[in-house]
Amino acid sequence: MFPSISKNRKKANSITDGSPRKGMVFIPDISGFTELVRSTDLVTGRIITSELLSVIIRHNRLDMEIAEIEGDAVFFFKWSSIPSVDALFEQFEIMKSAFDAKIRELEYRYDIEPALHLKAVAHYGEMTGFSIEGFQKLYGEVVVEAHRLLKNAVPARSYLLVTDELMAAAGTKESEALLRKGHSSTLCELYEGVRNLCFTYILFPYLRQAPARV
Repeated sequence: MFPSISKNRKKANSITDGSPRKGMVFIPDISGFTELVRSTDLVTGRIITSELLSVIIRHNRLDMEIAEIEGDAVFFFKWSSIPSVDALFEQFEIMKSAFDAKIRELEYRYDIEPALHLKAVAHYGEMTGFSIEGFQKLYGEVVVEAHRLLKNAVPARSYLLVTDELMAAAGTKESEALLRKGHSSTLCELYEGVRNLCFTYILFPYLRQAPARV
């Protein structure tokens, strides 16, 4: 599980401000992070990771709140005003574009070519939260499922994955709009200890090119 963020983070108290309710979780995750840790020194790896996670957070255009951060991912959530699937698609495009631009900058700065890509999982369901020793935690089956969905069988390293639950909450038209984006497929997977989960994923081809050396 992701380590919790301090209670001092803006809006963090909204995690525990009421009874269970439905909301969206959105987790951008860096593919290739384990190899980065293995192949770079601690100082360089820390700087690269910090700057990439900062880029993801700064390009949050949907006013999502942050529940937790781990070395390679940011756990966003949103209780109300659930975005349309189109808006979620655009949000991921914005994050990925900024992420790829930062990768190009880091490649040039450190003269390395880290095989890093951005993917994201979006899920919807009932959650609640609790406070412990000054930290906030989201709690619920949807939280566990979202983490499990990061370990899926999607045949790519950069993609947006949207579960059937979220598309149902957004409506049929939103589901059809997502499928029209291209490079999309549907899949159902049974995870150990978790129910069968179905989702649609859209592939985002790896288009980055390292800047020319001068």
